[in-house]
Amino acid sequence: MNAANLASLVIIDDIKSVVAGLTAIDWAAHGIELAGVASNGEDGLALADRIKPDIVVTDIRMPRMDGLTMFKALLERGQSCKVILITGYADFDYAKQAVQLGAFDFVVKPFTEEEIVDAVLRARQQVEEDRTRYLGQKEMERKVRASMPLLRQEYFSLLVSHRTPWENAAERWSFLGIELAPRGFTVMLLKIDGFPERVAGMSVREVELIRFSLQNIAEETIGKHARTVVFRAGDDRFAAVLNDPQLFPADEIAERCCQNIASYTKFTVSVGTGGRVEAVHELPDSYRQAESALAYHLFTGGNGAIGYRSLPKADLQEPLALGRQDELLLLLRAGSGDRVSALLDELAQTLLAMKPQPNPDYLRSLYEELAAAAIRTLYELVPQAELQPLVDRYKAHRTAPGATLADLQQQLLRLCAGGAELVRGHTLSEGQAIVYRSIEHMKTLLDRNVTVGECAAHVHLSVSYYSSLFKRVTGMTFTQYVTNEKIAKAKSLILSGKPVQDVAAEVGYEERRYFSETFKKVTGMTPSEFRDSYLGDSKRQERQ
Repeated sequence: MNAANLASLVIIDDIKSVVAGLTAIDWAAHGIELAGVASNGEDGLALADRIKPDIVVTDIRMPRMDGLTMFKALLERGQSCKVILITGYADFDYAKQAVQLGAFDFVVKPFTEEEIVDAVLRARQQVEEDRTRYLGQKEMERKVRASMPLLRQEYFSLLVSHRTPWENAAERWSFLGIELAPRGFTVMLLKIDGFPERVAGMSVREVELIRFSLQNIAEETIGKHARTVVFRAGDDRFAAVLNDPQLFPADEIAERCCQNIASYTKFTVSVGTGGRVEAVHELPDSYRQAESALAYHLFTGGNGAIGYRSLPKADLQEPLALGRQDELLLLLRAGSGDRVSALLDELAQTLLAMKPQPNPDYLRSLYEELAAAAIRTLYELVPQAELQPLVDRYKAHRTAPGATLADLQQQLLRLCAGGAELVRGHTLSEGQAIVYRSIEHMKTLLDRNVTVGECAAHVHLSVSYYSSLFKRVTGMTFTQYVTNEKIAKAKSLILSGKPVQDVAAEVGYEERRYFSETFKKVTGMTPSEFRDSYLGDSKRQERQ
């Protein structure tokens, strides 16, 4: 057996014949090393202090210090050795008391070699089990220490997601060795720009090395200015919780993160910075603010920092008119891919120029609404088997996290331009194209009394042929279609707060009374009743 695995044994007895008999046993053959001998309790205690044996065999009755007193002294010193007491019948009760106090066992004189060897071997087995438990515990502690960075990151993922009072967080905060002060925090969110596309085709090892290097640069950059914990918050993003910086505001530190990552790697990041919060339980508030700030990179394309304090402060989102939706659907029906592209470019430029910038989530929903309307229209015009691949490609990319306005624009353009091509190639007749082109012209004339003659002239057809073709394509007469378009436009104007008299004029009705009669004929309600049904009486009174 390896010497390092031997159990060490000390024998303490004042009777030389007993000592001679015990030392004559071939302990090494049993995996035991005889480490020392003493003839009284005091010397035995000193020997045990020096050697720290695994097993002690001692007589109870000895000069200067008896075995029971020595055993109690070993306990007080925190010795973990297994103590086997040798006792006579007269000391039997003392031996049982020692076992109750923690002695391993006792043997009664006279004893045989087999009895004492059996007791010592059982003690050695217990020593080995204790060693195994100790080593297992040490290994577990080592693993916990090695895992501390990951455990801290996991804990902060919890803290930014759930309100946790300090009294509930303090113990784990201390156990994890978190160096942040427990007050004064700001949360940053860093998103790797275009990460899914940039790492497509790379091995897991390469991707993880990229994540590690970017996180390390962020930690070093922020750590120069404030205590921080940086942790992964998604496949393509990190979160940083930092204490109050000493010299530079958090927004400026975020800009430095962008600059350093762009300088030292081939990647860029977009950063959103939340507002400062005082206590641990407020961390979710700063995290949500950082998410809101990060969302506004929809307009920037990335590689920059946006602070929550710089976001528009409007409580309500100003409505964005969807008037272009009808025009877009008409262009789809006409199979006009080039004009679809021009229309969507105009829409994007309008949105970029808006001050204040519209809410990013609101804007995403706007594009999704346009796409949904386009898809419904295309299903009416193109066989599903031909259209479905185009729709599936759109759906696969529409929810990509971190998409910019340019991405949304490109996704919608691919859908609509591809759909227009399918319409033109498979379902659109020449007559349909003519009618849809005339409708597009007609929609620019809704503020006056548009006639069938001028729309027919626009597409170079006679009035009678145009009227017949119009009804065959749309299912309505020209007059019915114009009236419906005027009333649809009037509804939007009424809900925007315009007086009914002004609405009537904007949709080409000189007399309010005739407009109201027509409106009721189409909708079943007067303009005022329609407004009240949507806005309520209190809103109506406010606007009058």
